[in-house]
Amino acid sequence: MGGMKPESPDAALAALIKISQAAIIGLDPLQHVDLWSVSASELFGWTAEEVSGRPLPSELGLGDKWKDAAAPIMLPLSAKDGRVIEVELRGARRAESGWMLMAIDLTASKKATQATDERLKAEGRFRELLEAAPDAIIEVDQEGRIVLLNAVTEEIFGYRREELLGQPVERLIPERAHGRHGAHRAAYWANPVTRPMGFGMTLLATRKDGSEFPVEISLSPVKIEGGFRVTAIIRDVTAKKRAEEAIREANEQLELQNRELDRANRLKSEFLASMSHELRTPLHTIIGFTELLTEELEGPLNEKQKRFLSHVYQDSQHLLELINDILDLSKIEAGQMELHLETFDTRVVIGEAVNAIRPMAESRGVNVENHVPGETVAMADRVRFREILNNLLSNAVKFTPEGGSVRVESLPVPAGMVSFIVTDTGVGIAPEDQDAVFDKFRQVGATTRGVREGTGLGLAIVKSFIEMQGGTISLESAPGEGSRFTFTLPAGDSTPPMVLIIEDEPGAQELLTSYLEPLGIRTQCASNAEEGLRLAHDLKPDVITLDLLLPGKSGWRLLKELRSHRDTGAIPVFVVSVLDQSSSVIKHEAAEYLQKPLKKEALLQALKKHAPARFPMI
Repeated sequence: MGGMKPESPDAALAALIKISQAAIIGLDPLQHVDLWSVSASELFGWTAEEVSGRPLPSELGLGDKWKDAAAPIMLPLSAKDGRVIEVELRGARRAESGWMLMAIDLTASKKATQATDERLKAEGRFRELLEAAPDAIIEVDQEGRIVLLNAVTEEIFGYRREELLGQPVERLIPERAHGRHGAHRAAYWANPVTRPMGFGMTLLATRKDGSEFPVEISLSPVKIEGGFRVTAIIRDVTAKKRAEEAIREANEQLELQNRELDRANRLKSEFLASMSHELRTPLHTIIGFTELLTEELEGPLNEKQKRFLSHVYQDSQHLLELINDILDLSKIEAGQMELHLETFDTRVVIGEAVNAIRPMAESRGVNVENHVPGETVAMADRVRFREILNNLLSNAVKFTPEGGSVRVESLPVPAGMVSFIVTDTGVGIAPEDQDAVFDKFRQVGATTRGVREGTGLGLAIVKSFIEMQGGTISLESAPGEGSRFTFTLPAGDSTPPMVLIIEDEPGAQELLTSYLEPLGIRTQCASNAEEGLRLAHDLKPDVITLDLLLPGKSGWRLLKELRSHRDTGAIPVFVVSVLDQSSSVIKHEAAEYLQKPLKKEALLQALKKHAPARFPMI
């Protein structure tokens, strides 16, 4: 060893105590601290100056336990700041007297062990999730080698796990795509972003046996130490593609069938229109000459001739009704039935229908009663309303025996509707037949004369007419107790329509008023925007005419305010101005732009276009 002088034991011990990670404590014979290592200060928080020459701090919680520490013991101690520290404590007597204690912090060790356990559990859960996933999952490193895969990957590609680990990912794609795939992979590594499933690309994959199948792939970069890898989720979409192809073929078939149906409907409509003309023309001639003959203008008829003519007339009328029913049904089915909604008092139409059915009812000994009490206003198609009543009243009379009665009434109902009820004391309808009465070509019973009359189209047409106008129809009946048909239609407003004229020129106000008031249309005028806005909220007119050049607040601003408020937003606004700014007006949501000088016909057509139900007089 040459001239090297050996280090003294005390110096070596001091150096070891200084560098030891364990807390080392020395106690003299009086159990006072005479050694407190740097690690003891770091572990427990007391400095050597605070404890030297004193007993161990009572807060430490060691007590006399150290005397039994000849063998390692595990116990919790308290640091100066109150922390509880799990330590492994060892103790030994000094040769000269006193004791040496060594405490090793187990907290960090426990945390490390716990972290390792949690990591192992997390890895286990990850592996369970990986294997339970319904799709194939692989992880690829930067060189394009497969470093991880799940059981589904083995299943859908036909490889064993060991056959794929470490292999280039190109093994799973068709050979003809290898070159392109390398370029795609390089581009992805240059810009690694998550690409979700169904990104718009359907790719092909290759099984071990060389067969190809369609797949959708999602890609996600996964960070690792020193870089990242790419996780790919691969979904076999063979079944999905087959389903899509089946749907596409079915849609093509449906489209073809729809074209055929459209063609058939068009041909049917053309045929019915032609037959309507061909059948109605001779029928009108037969009916007309029959009426002339019954008037006996060309000479008297005997009773037998009158009876024959009556049969001809009645059967001709019946045939005409059948033709009209078939044509109406055809128009309804083709969506070609036009309705002309208007507000009217239904009492007049009901009275006409009741008077028209009375001769038929009297001939059968049936009494028809009109119990519509007062004004009953509906918003409906007047002609179709009459057809509904004619059909219901006719059926009621046909199925009511001699001495019975038919009754018509109306009642208001909630939600802005009005109901009409046709009741008879006839034969009634069995419960099992009631749902079928509104079906086409269905007749659920014979009339009181023991025969079936009509085509079974009447109630089907009635139901369609009512529903097209926003109403409903229902039936209450029992055999031998008669029937009660109730239908609803939207209630109408019996007050005359109103137009609010916002115009500062007295002459222009008078002109518009003179156009409207002779037709029974009420008018109210406002000379500025503030007054116009107030009247619009208070009166809620059917239509507003608005001049843009108003004093104070402009017409543009007023138009925006009218449109933005709940009470006035739905009211049609007609801009009437000398300015030619129709495109700007439309953008501001005006219903119509009418340029001065305003013609009466233009105003009336605009009213009819935007509020036909409120302006039936036009």
